[in-house]
Amino acid sequence: MKKINVNSLEPSQQQLNGLLEHYQAGRYVDAEKLSISITQEFPEHPFAWKVLAVVLNLNGKLRESLVASQKCVQLEPQDGAAHNNLGNTFKVLRRLNEAEASYRKAITLKPDYAEAYSNLGSTLQELGKLNEAEASYRKAITLKPDFAEVHRNLGTTLQELGRLEEAMNSYTKAIELNPHSPWLIQNLTELFASYTPDEGFLHPVARVNEEIKKNYLKDKTIGIISDEKIIKLFNQSTSIIEKYNLKTETQSRQIFRKNSINLNCERHMKIFNKFNIIPKFCFSCYKVLVEPRSILELIKLFVVFDQIKFVKNNIRKCMIEMRPEISGFYKGYIFCSSVEEAYQIADYLEIFIKENIGSGLHAVVKRGCSEYALSFPDYKAINNSGDQLMNYNEDWKSIEEEDNLLNSLKSNRIIIPTLPGLNLQDILVIRNWIDYAKGIGDASVHLLRQNKIFSQAIYNKAKKRSGKYKDN
Repeated sequence: MKKINVNSLEPSQQQLNGLLEHYQAGRYVDAEKLSISITQEFPEHPFAWKVLAVVLNLNGKLRESLVASQKCVQLEPQDGAAHNNLGNTFKVLRRLNEAEASYRKAITLKPDYAEAYSNLGSTLQELGKLNEAEASYRKAITLKPDFAEVHRNLGTTLQELGRLEEAMNSYTKAIELNPHSPWLIQNLTELFASYTPDEGFLHPVARVNEEIKKNYLKDKTIGIISDEKIIKLFNQSTSIIEKYNLKTETQSRQIFRKNSINLNCERHMKIFNKFNIIPKFCFSCYKVLVEPRSILELIKLFVVFDQIKFVKNNIRKCMIEMRPEISGFYKGYIFCSSVEEAYQIADYLEIFIKENIGSGLHAVVKRGCSEYALSFPDYKAINNSGDQLMNYNEDWKSIEEEDNLLNSLKSNRIIIPTLPGLNLQDILVIRNWIDYAKGIGDASVHLLRQNKIFSQAIYNKAKKRSGKYKDN
């Protein structure tokens, strides 16, 4: 057992310097061990508790980090940084209301605390309090004008508020402050999937996006889409990116064509994962599914989904399947609000696909998310008319309502429909699809002549997936 130093109330400078060196060098395990040792010997010394709270968070020990953060606040209740750090821990633990309160306390104690205003803004944004988030971000920028990440976060808030030109200006300012970040450029890229700037906006992302779109429209496909047409379209688009020497990537694996409806799928899946119940909304959700057999057919299906017209402008997406428990590789979905609508669209889509891609691809109707059927097999059974085999369990209603009450987002978030036509974001996603195709051993992928791996993570996961599902 380590002997307590009864002759001193504070750790030695050597101990503190060693702790700081471990932390600054990224040796977080060593920093955790030393900070624990110091807090045991000097339990009233706040600095070691501060470092311990941060490194425990970084090491994934969130509950322990919360205890250490609360100890810091207890020892130094007037220290704004301690309250800010506690807010960070609450935020990682998804206790957003408590995080908001901690950040506000930090700001009360230190009114010029730009980082706390930034953290408060991101928390308010997650809580759906978009106007308050905007005000908090703008205060952070006033205090620290070169805060690139805050300009970026302000842009995402303005985009959610539907103020797209202002969002563009915020993203551009963030890039100006940190020009080598591909992820800041990505925000601008995603924005231009739903927004066309004035011709006077000359940022390379806007130029590349507009040239890709014009190239696509001038040679718009009518009738069967040949392999050569797809190869030419992709190669011309990548040449435009290279012409401007644009360095940007995306982590996205899906290409959406959105309307203004928020299906709230992320929220529904959280409820399912937390309580193992299917939300009521999902019992009226049906999808038309098409499964292309190659990367070339997937890109062709994207073109079909971009060009096809529906009365309700249904949401649609093309994607690569990455969920480990769900079979299949390439997929396209069209979202429908009833089984009758889904079958009507499936019949129409089957004809459209045959006229534009060829025979052999079929449109089938499925219900909701595939994950649901893993827990409730009867959910996937579809009756063309009359009651379904599985309907909503009314016993789940109180669970869902209580969770919605605890996690309600009073948001004025606006969903901006995707613009038709090929855009830069689409090409970046297709790059990821090609990495996936290489990983699963799709023989047709070499025709697209993409030598570089843009997403090593997608490629590696695809290789593992190929071994699991290659015979399906």
